[in-house]
Amino acid sequence: MNQEPLLPEEDGVMPCPEEQESPKSPFGLRLASSVFDIVEMFAWSVFVVILLFSFFMRLCRVDGSSMENTLFDGENLLISDLFYTPEQNDIVVFHLTEPTSPPDLQKTLVKRVIATEGQTIRIDFSTGEILIDGILYDDPYHILKDGHGRPIDSYINTADYVYLYTANPHYDVDKNVLTATVPAGHVFVMGDNRNWSRDSRDADIAFVDVRCILGRAIVRINPFTLFSES
Repeated sequence: MNQEPLLPEEDGVMPCPEEQESPKSPFGLRLASSVFDIVEMFAWSVFVVILLFSFFMRLCRVDGSSMENTLFDGENLLISDLFYTPEQNDIVVFHLTEPTSPPDLQKTLVKRVIATEGQTIRIDFSTGEILIDGILYDDPYHILKDGHGRPIDSYINTADYVYLYTANPHYDVDKNVLTATVPAGHVFVMGDNRNWSRDSRDADIAFVDVRCILGRAIVRINPFTLFSES
């Protein structure tokens, strides 16, 4: 009987043993491992969210109608002060630190930055014109409403109006004009709903110290709106 010749084994190469199936882990161990992975992922997610809201972002709620029609009462905002320097047209959230502030102002306020430090602002309450350093301010966000929220075409400027303009040292009663230069480290803010907003036109608020600004509005939660950079 003819036999096939045996091939010499290659140096250093051993014949491959038959593959054997690795033993499977019990079902309970696999389930426990999966649950642990899910819990670990959830814990890390919670940690990241806490970190973000502790150091980089905050959640705040709009209270009142002073920022209509940009923001409405009850809407929620995400704000951030990370590497933030206030710029014109930013929507900012701030608080007042003066203990003599009226009770209705001892809370966080949401307004729009109109002028920053070193800029001179001039507001003519008869015409509604705003000049910044002598240049007409492009003001696409503002609206004028009456006390019932109905649009009107002029400022409310009667004796019983919410502002006591005569208490503001920068207000000229005879000309019905407010003129002021924003000091260093401060901003001049106004609400978009100009007739019903207590802001830098009011002597109780006046210029806002940038150290009192909690952050710039970056996102409105519902309806979702991303506020672009200035």
